[in-house]
Amino acid sequence: MPSFRSHVALTVWPIAALLALGLSHMWPALRGAPSYAAASPASWLSLVAWTTVVLVFAGAYAHGWSRLALADEGQVGPYRSSGCIRLQKLAGGLAWAFIAGNLIVRWVMTFQAGPVALSHYELLRGLLSRPVVLGLYVIGLAALGLYLAQGIAASFRAWNIGTRPESSRWLEVGCTLASAIVMLLALNVLSHFATGRAYWFSSASAASSVASSADGGTP
Repeated sequence: MPSFRSHVALTVWPIAALLALGLSHMWPALRGAPSYAAASPASWLSLVAWTTVVLVFAGAYAHGWSRLALADEGQVGPYRSSGCIRLQKLAGGLAWAFIAGNLIVRWVMTFQAGPVALSHYELLRGLLSRPVVLGLYVIGLAALGLYLAQGIAASFRAWNIGTRPESSRWLEVGCTLASAIVMLLALNVLSHFATGRAYWFSSASAASSVASSADGGTP
């Protein structure tokens, strides 16, 4: 049973950790390019380190699902139904495609502009303002939100938390709300890069950065 619990955790918490780290990395951008550059300085070393973290977490995720498939074939485990498991695997695949795509973007930006955070900020603003790219990011975040809402609840159930019908429903509601809040925070950052405006946070420095960029100046 302990190994089963740890395998369920491996399918969920690596993605949750990557989302938290990525959001904390991007959140300073809401105060403008200088704050983003100061809080998240770019370097080849940090890019290699982040790539290593992503690969390690992806390996942990794959190991967790492979062990669950061997141990619980034909069973639903901590999920509500086999349909939920299929949906979870689909959402997980989309989520990891989104994570991999975002990592590729960071490598391309670094090769194109060098390890310069201010340049990365402007490249992201140009990239995410494209409707197709913006749509792909929204789909990726939606997949992440769905995956975490179901996965975190399943992880708690694997540890015998919220297994009774009534508490299980409240667990689902709580995890869904928590996931939705985190997704709104991520969409807030995405909105800043895509439109120059963050809906739940704004500052004079961010506004001046957008204005400066629109005039062709340096943020």
